[in-house]
Amino acid sequence: MYTIGVLESGGGLSSFLAANLPAELRERVRLCPAASLPQGTRADLLVVSPDLRGEDAAPAVCRALLVPGRLAPLVGAVEAGWAVSYGVSPKDSLSLSSLGEKDLCLSLQREVVTLTGDCLECQELRLPRASRTSPFHVLACAGVQLLLGVPPEEVKA
Repeated sequence: MYTIGVLESGGGLSSFLAANLPAELRERVRLCPAASLPQGTRADLLVVSPDLRGEDAAPAVCRALLVPGRLAPLVGAVEAGWAVSYGVSPKDSLSLSSLGEKDLCLSLQREVVTLTGDCLECQELRLPRASRTSPFHVLACAGVQLLLGVPPEEVKA
């Protein structure tokens, strides 16, 4: 069982993850707001929402951190074994190489180590997209799956 903390200002990302992570993965994770983790509890994965505001950032401890690259300075107090950034910058580890109305193409721009210790090589993944789905939520959802060891060809969003 993995503990996934979500650091967000609203409830949008945690709701999206709860609804869109594959059922077989949801059975293996405990998804909770980062603020509700007991003091001293180390989350396996801390996911930072793209809507995080500075006043909502809080110190935390985690094995791995999934963070929008543009918000990395806000979570400087997070103690993490390693971090994976997501967003639209060429500096982000997980980014978009194309965005259409019906699908998008995720780009893993550098090697990423999963929680199981596997190393994922650079690659592109094509995923279907609902028209009003935030591309940042899709990136976060895909990042969670990849970090939890879902093979890239089986990632869903």
